[in-house]
Amino acid sequence: MSKEKRQEALSQVLQDHIRTLSRIEKAFYGALVVTAVTMAISIVYLQTRMLQVQQEVTSLNNKISEKETELNDAKQEVNELNRFDRIAKIATEAGLSIQHDNIGKVDAEE
Repeated sequence: MSKEKRQEALSQVLQDHIRTLSRIEKAFYGALVVTAVTMAISIVYLQTRMLQVQQEVTSLNNKISEKETELNDAKQEVNELNRFDRIAKIATEAGLSIQHDNIGKVDAEE
């Protein structure tokens, strides 16, 4: 049998088989196709949503880092303002005397 006749015979057999598929088989194959398309669309949607959530998380982490830096800077400023040398200098410039019993330290609590 030549190659062309063989392909033609195979094509004819496939066409006959497709025509003779029962309704149940057609419904089954149709359901498979619909399921595959639905799953593909769902996967693309979920991956897109996951990327959006990751970007939001990254953005929030950056904001948290910025706020932590601001907090640390504020704590450093409080520590600098509470230094005894600074308080003593300001008191002496204002003509006040330093009494160690009256000096308290402010705790910067979180």
